Order: sequence, then structure tokens, then C-alpha cells
Amino acid sequence: MIVYVVRRILFAMSLLLGISFGAFAAFGLSLDPTYPLLLGGKEGLHQRHLLQVHYHLTDPIVVRYLHWLHGLVTHGFGTTVLPTYGRVSTGGLAGSDIDPLVWHAAAVTAQLLAVSLLVVVVGSAVVGAVAARRPSGVVDLTLRTFAYVTWSVPTFVVGIELLQWFGGPSSFGPPGGGLGSWLGHMVLPVATLSLGLVGLYGRYVRSAMLVSLAEPYTVVARAKGLPERRVVFQHALRNSLAPFVSVVSLELGAVVGASLATDYVFRMNGLAGLFLQALGAADPFELTAIVVVLAVVVIVFMLVADVVVGRLDPRIRLGGAAQSSV
Repeated sequence: MIVYVVRRILFAMSLLLGISFGAFAAFGLSLDPTYPLLLGGKEGLHQRHLLQVHYHLTDPIVVRYLHWLHGLVTHGFGTTVLPTYGRVSTGGLAGSDIDPLVWHAAAVTAQLLAVSLLVVVVGSAVVGAVAARRPSGVVDLTLRTFAYVTWSVPTFVVGIELLQWFGGPSSFGPPGGGLGSWLGHMVLPVATLSLGLVGLYGRYVRSAMLVSLAEPYTVVARAKGLPERRVVFQHALRNSLAPFVSVVSLELGAVVGASLATDYVFRMNGLAGLFLQALGAADPFELTAIVVVLAVVVIVFMLVADVVVGRLDPRIRLGGAAQSSV
């Protein structure tokens, strides 16, 4: 298991390096954060030149990336190029520190993702197992209809509708301190993000359950006199969770995208709001930091999913260990 986890971590680090270069090149070649200084007359042009030299904005993109990578290792994400509206600055052209901004926003987004994925996994397992016990029955047809309806509605539409029913945007925001305040700020965003996903992934669990319930081991379990509930939840469901978790991990990027839409609708001050602010400032360094942190969030959740799949299906981790020993 240790070899399996180490291999996944090394792959994640190489993937993160490629993502950081792609994001830095895309933003660095297309955005100029010093454009407001073009309207500042001679003094503004002089300040713009100083910033271009200080941040290496006119160097080749590979050279700029190496400077950024060195700064990332030694000083973190650094500062924004220019002070941005609504942020505290030390005056002049000194930008704001990126690290506290992006990590605070990432913590909000990670909380939303973690709770939502927990609800999705538990809800999908229950929905799929219940539907598979009596296929084509009333409960099964009701749950399948629920799945089609919830998955066909975009996440932001669900969020807007819930806001209309339960309160305006001013009632929400980033998760507060204390369990009561935290729940008050998280219930609707989590429901918005989870509703359609439970419907979608419940169908995956149902399909996998129907296959598992027809396998010889479930027939033998019934022949031994085990209760149907135990056969369904202890035997068939366990073997159906491995492909389900694999599917969720493969589509985690889409789940993160939906979480950003939820973050924006409920004004949670997560990575979505910070990304839009950085895009308005055309700051490639802050935008790259946000993309890198988003990639870290996705990779961490994917690594957890890989470990869970390895625990549910030993053939995966044993297969990986066998390949590494060849």
C-alpha cells in the first residue's frame, strides 16, 4: 500500500508542475497587469517600466516561469503586481501578499468540496442500493426520475432557486465560526452542489449493484440464509463502491467546477470570487497561484479517492505493487 501511495504522490507532483507552467504561460502571455499605469502620464510610464523590470514582465516566458518557480520555493506566491481595489496595501505600488488571500479562499472551497463529497458518497450509496433492491419498482422509478431531473438542471440555477426560496445572497457568505454559524452558511451551498450529483452517481451505484447482486457470491450468501439487507449492504454494496469511487475521482474536475459556480452564487469568498478579482486586475501571478491551489485541491481529493479504491479493491494496489517490482 505504501508503494502504491508513493507512486501516486510522485505522479501528482509531476502533474502539478505541468499545470503550473501551463497556467503561468497562458496568463503571462495574454495579460498585462501594468495596463492601468498607461493612463498615468510620464510618471505612470516610469512606474510601469520599474514594475516590468522588477517582475521580469518583458523576459521570455520560460525565464519568467523559472523566476516564479524559484520565488515559489523560497517565498511562496509573492505579491500582486498592483494594489487591487478593496485590498489593504502598504501604499505606492506595493501589492498585496497572495498567500493569505489564496489559502483562505482555498480553505472555503475545500470545506464546500469535502462536505459535499461526503453527502454525495453517502447519498449515492443509499439511493443506488435502495433502487437496486427492487428494480423497475415504484421506488426505483421515482429515484431514477429524480436523478434525471436534478442532473439536467445546472448547478447555478439550483443555487439561485434555493436563494429565492430560503433567503437572499446577504444571508450567506463564507463559513463562520461556531458550529451553528458554520452550518447556517454551508447547508444551502452543500445542497446545491450535492443534489444533482447524488442523482447522477446514484445511477452508477444502482447499475453496479444490479451486476453485484447477480454475482455468484451473492447467490451463495442468500443460499446460506443471510438476510437480504445484509446481502445488499454488506456484500453487494461494498463491491459496487470501488467503481463508483473511481468514477467520482475521474470526474472530480467537473465537481470542482460546479463548486466554483456554487461559491460565486452564495458569495462564499472562495476561489471563484478571488479568481474573478484577479482576472479583473489581469494579474498573472495571482491567477497562476489560484490555478495551482485549485490543482492541489483536486489532486488531494483524487489521492484520497485512489487510497479508498485501493482499500476497497486490493487487486488495484497489489497490481500496482507487482508492476513496480518488475
